[in-house]
Amino acid sequence: MYWADEIAEQVITKYPDAPVYTCASGISPSGVVHMGNLREVVTSWFVVKALRDKGKKVRFIFSWDNYDRFRKVPADEDKSLIASIGLPLDKVPDLSGCHISRAKHFEQPFIDALKELGIEVEHIFQAEKYTRGDYVEGMITAIQKRKEIYDIIMSFKTQEASDTDRENYYPIEVYCSQCGKDDTKVLSASEDGAVLEYECKCGHKGTIDLRKEHYAKLIWKVDWPMRWKKEGVNFEPGGKDHSTEGGSAQVAKVIVDKIFSGTAPVYRGYEFVGIKGMNGKMSSSKGNVLSPELMLKVYEPEIIMWMYTRFLPEKTIDISVDEEVLRVYHEFDRMYETYKSGQGDDVVNRIMEMALSGHKDDDYEHCPVSAQNIAAFAPIVNFDLDLLVDLLNKMGEECTKEQIQNRFEKIKYWLENYSPESINKLLETKNTEFYSTLSEEEKSWVSRLAQEMESRDLTAEEMQSLLYDIPKINGEPDKTRQKRFFEIVYNLLLGKNKGPRLYLFLTAVNKDDILNLIKF
Repeated sequence: MYWADEIAEQVITKYPDAPVYTCASGISPSGVVHMGNLREVVTSWFVVKALRDKGKKVRFIFSWDNYDRFRKVPADEDKSLIASIGLPLDKVPDLSGCHISRAKHFEQPFIDALKELGIEVEHIFQAEKYTRGDYVEGMITAIQKRKEIYDIIMSFKTQEASDTDRENYYPIEVYCSQCGKDDTKVLSASEDGAVLEYECKCGHKGTIDLRKEHYAKLIWKVDWPMRWKKEGVNFEPGGKDHSTEGGSAQVAKVIVDKIFSGTAPVYRGYEFVGIKGMNGKMSSSKGNVLSPELMLKVYEPEIIMWMYTRFLPEKTIDISVDEEVLRVYHEFDRMYETYKSGQGDDVVNRIMEMALSGHKDDDYEHCPVSAQNIAAFAPIVNFDLDLLVDLLNKMGEECTKEQIQNRFEKIKYWLENYSPESINKLLETKNTEFYSTLSEEEKSWVSRLAQEMESRDLTAEEMQSLLYDIPKINGEPDKTRQKRFFEIVYNLLLGKNKGPRLYLFLTAVNKDDILNLIKF
């Protein structure tokens, strides 16, 4: 069974009578919201789709944890932000000046990317929820039961509990009413848990009545289960860091039951997402990230969705921007053709249905031309789309400008920004320096190719046959000679050892341009 359908079954089994199923995900916009963060959202989205496919009503909520404190300045950012450490993220300035806050600066591109991916979600901004007083009841409950919460959290730790620590434990963070930062310590609470006395490192001492003043928030391990109860969450995934033994997810499961009288949702941990060729997970604080906004310039939306849906959440995914990009396109195209031809099994069909889940009413139009051919031939015509269409049709690739434009633009962006060494362009002048290094026999190969091309117009099949016939020895093929011949032709035309499929290349490109480079 496809993994999202399996999770949907677990959700229905646990909550058989739910009139509406709530699936949740959330991210803290402390920096660039990256492809690792996207896994949080798409994991929930695929379960949402699976539940809807089973006829269930589903609410999909996405929490922006923009009331979290700003913890540290990412490695690649202006160090003047150090002055903002301790402020809630929605109060940290956007140094670029394009948004009202740092949080909004990172939220909006991700929101726009979700729309492009076709993911429909209800956005919840935690700064608004907290400062509006929506969580007052849960906060007061947590203060009233603070010692019980301490006991639960300590039960998951190896160190010994302390009576003094238990007495002084408050699972809440207060943002100072004077400096706005959370460099505060709660000193005491009223008997009903509503009024807190605190002091701040800035020197300010004050009180906060949680019923009337809204500049405090619960710590993460208590905030999370409180919201499970408040929103009635039935499913939520979590990253590997939350899913470890004794981690946030296990602690929250006990707290939602014992403290908030709620039920923990069905939970699924997911693995980190890496960058092909780089070590470790993506991290905004380290500055090594790929954002969905950026990757949508390289990959079609359906392919991004496909990258996630075809792997179990527990499997690590590497997002590639190197030469593997073309392989990803190829594998997607191959699975899509299997799916459309009716040859796919149940899992393949579900993978493709989920990959295309951002579309409605079967409105997806698949590009009829491979990314490999676009990458190979678009540079030859200096990325002129009209000329490329003419060239592809000459090669037998039946397509229109409208059909390939989207893929063309993404491959062009990838070539120019991530793989300029892969751009194939005909040399402007003869590569005489290279030609002079050839043996007489090798020169005769080039001469025969030029003579045959000049004497007649070769079909693709005839060209392929000729290319394999020229370097034969005593009428027999020889792999070493064949490889060398191809290298020679590529070097004379492109100045490199490899290039697009040679027989297609030679029959598609203007013959005079080819002859100008191989006739000596």
